Amino acid sequence: MSHARRRAFSPPSCSETAAGAPPSWAVALSHTLWPFWLFKDANQGDLFARAAAAAHNRRMSEVLPRYLRRWLLVCAIACISICANDAMATDVARRLDVFVLMAAGSGLICAYAVCVVLVIGYAWCYLRLAER
Repeated sequence: MSHARRRAFSPPSCSETAAGAPPSWAVALSHTLWPFWLFKDANQGDLFARAAAAAHNRRMSEVLPRYLRRWLLVCAIACISICANDAMATDVARRLDVFVLMAAGSGLICAYAVCVVLVIGYAWCYLRLAER
């Protein structure tokens, strides 16, 4: 694939739904963070449909590093939030502080982000480095 063609590639737009109405904020957020809405099922259909879906998925794998960077940013922000909330939490025994809860929530977000980074990284390696 030429460099000019690679630069011109952009994923399908999620700016409007099939009915023509703008998507809700939840759909827009999910399309911003979750790359797997771009891919097709390569296990359905006849041989030609599966081959076409696999070729489509390999083409769509070009956008996976962009999503990987987004999730790495989410993970970094969650780690910074853990450190900041842990520093602001008081060391009073038998008292549940709001900063402790916020640090725990940030920890859950960070753990989820690490899992998503691993899945996106594996999908990119599988689609870009696998034998054709």
